[in-house]
Amino acid sequence: MSEKILTQAAEKILDGVLEEFAKLAAIPRPSKHETQVSNFLKKFFEQHGLKVVQDKLKNIVAEVPASPGKENFPLTILQAHMDMVCVAEEGYAFEPTKDPIKLIRGEKFLEAEGTSLGADDGIGIAEILFLTKNLDAFEHGPLRIIFTVDEEHGMNGAKALDEKFFTDAAYMINCDSERFGEIVAGSAGAVHMNFWRELHYVRPDTKLGTNMEIKVGGLRGGHSGEEISSGRVNALKLAVQLMRAITKRGKIRMSYLSGGRAFNVIPDSATFVMATDIKPDAVREVCAEVEQKIKNVYGATDPDVKIETKVIKRPDKVLHAKDYELLTNFISLMHSGIYAVNPAEPAQVLASANLGVVRMDDKIVELKVLPRANADELLEELTEGFEQAAKLCSFESKFSEPAPAWSSNPDSKLLNLAEKIFTEQNGHAPAIKVIHAGLETSFFIKKNPKLDIISIGTTNENIHSPNERLHLDTVAPHVKFIVGILEKISSAKL
Repeated sequence: MSEKILTQAAEKILDGVLEEFAKLAAIPRPSKHETQVSNFLKKFFEQHGLKVVQDKLKNIVAEVPASPGKENFPLTILQAHMDMVCVAEEGYAFEPTKDPIKLIRGEKFLEAEGTSLGADDGIGIAEILFLTKNLDAFEHGPLRIIFTVDEEHGMNGAKALDEKFFTDAAYMINCDSERFGEIVAGSAGAVHMNFWRELHYVRPDTKLGTNMEIKVGGLRGGHSGEEISSGRVNALKLAVQLMRAITKRGKIRMSYLSGGRAFNVIPDSATFVMATDIKPDAVREVCAEVEQKIKNVYGATDPDVKIETKVIKRPDKVLHAKDYELLTNFISLMHSGIYAVNPAEPAQVLASANLGVVRMDDKIVELKVLPRANADELLEELTEGFEQAAKLCSFESKFSEPAPAWSSNPDSKLLNLAEKIFTEQNGHAPAIKVIHAGLETSFFIKKNPKLDIISIGTTNENIHSPNERLHLDTVAPHVKFIVGILEKISSAKL
């Protein structure tokens, strides 16, 4: 290529990036199943003559020599993660570890047929691959490309990376943000929480003559950090609310409860099975009343909520009354949603939690919860509250190592440079954000506290849901933004 990337037509850049993204979409890559995509990326860099390391967890680290004459400029890291949250529409046949993502390219958006798209963070990887194929089209200092595994399920790839890959670097551009026009300078910490307890079953009382399956659906769900401030309904919390409402009319014994997809996804559906002494029409009436109440309160954020009922045959067993009480009490006590906001800027969420998953089998019930906070002290406060609720309801627990909050750096040279480059390229200043979502940057800054980091990205809507879509008109500008930063780093003293 003879043309500079900065002067290339947007369509040419977009086509080049989407060509790389399509290769990624063809490779199943849910969290903890990244071997295939890791091998693909290792081969890609080897084919382009670059030194590449694949560690035990399948993280990829590739070294990119500087443009001629730029060898003495600071080392910059470009970083993204390989894995994606794989979710499908209800009833859509999809096996995350085997099936590719089927892309649908429209005039304005890139979407997926029936599933999440994986632009989080596949588009970041695709852009970096595009730049790797076009290194002669722009000037740059020494670069290091880092692609991590298992970001969505606990950032375990980032945690395990050898700190030697960070100690000699001056700057890092993380490509995992979701809105073009924003530069992220800080993010929330989080901790993955698992709760469980043994279950005891009894045969249902013959007086409980109504047996029904109740489904909560039609909810929007979404990312539990980015979308937590939108006021979306948690399907699992709503399911227990329904049970409470039915109990006001009569006796209920639950046989089964399930819902949610992952720690970091707001549950958009839940199902429970029960036996009750209330007539089916009375149950339907309660469900209709609760549905209307939800629409009255949350109609602007979850207008399509739907509660469906179906009469079924009598379940073989139901939860012992004590188990039912402890489980529903625990879910009721759990905070799920915004916990604290910035008093000076109420739109900025400082702490939240998400009840993401409930699963039951013949022996145990398990709940997965993800609290987040932009201050470590708030995360500790939330964690203690969950611990106390678990003790009250006789649940055992296991917590992951907390991911620390990434605090903004008021003296960031990279942020100052990026602001100027963005303004020059786009005619307006970017928004500088501290987001209420977790980024791997919190672990990278621990490995090298002097590392100057920003996080940027294309505009991706409804991540972690089947409604995920990429704004195509943000891809080329984002690529040019990265190139502008790299060229400036290699041409001036910051």
